[in-house]
Amino acid sequence: MKLFVAKLPQNVTSERLKAMFESHGSVIDAKVITDRDTGMSKCYGFVDMATDEGGRAAIEMINGIEMDGKEVLVKESDPAPRSNDRGGGRGGPRPGGRPPFNSGGGGGDRRSGGPRPGGDRWGGGGGGSDDRNRSSNRYQDDDRPKRRYDDDDDKPRRKRI
Repeated sequence: MKLFVAKLPQNVTSERLKAMFESHGSVIDAKVITDRDTGMSKCYGFVDMATDEGGRAAIEMINGIEMDGKEVLVKESDPAPRSNDRGGGRGGPRPGGRPPFNSGGGGGDRRSGGPRPGGDRWGGGGGGSDDRNRSSNRYQDDDRPKRRYDDDDDKPRRKRI
């Protein structure tokens, strides 16, 4: 049984971690995780116990004890995520409940498949440049006067340089 040990003091070594768990059963391996750049402890580690009974006994006895002023947390380790473990390639949900990117379905996905209804790229129906000219584009409306920033009375005027 693999155990996750967190909230360890900075000065705990892998040997000290192994010795702490050996009183509750046979320990296969104990490792304190360190920063690869500085070599300092990240204050957590993993312990691999030989039997499940020894692992459960260690969780029961060591979880919550105080070590150098810090309360140690011990629990059963989750399986390590693998880079090729992405739902088995079946297009299933990603971790966190989100569908894969190119699933072809789903409400607001911008990449969802197929052409848009209406036929052409510009959102009209089956025509050429005439459809673009008929679209309601607010910048092509010649009926209303153009407003400038300086014409707005609600905002303070900018000082011209």
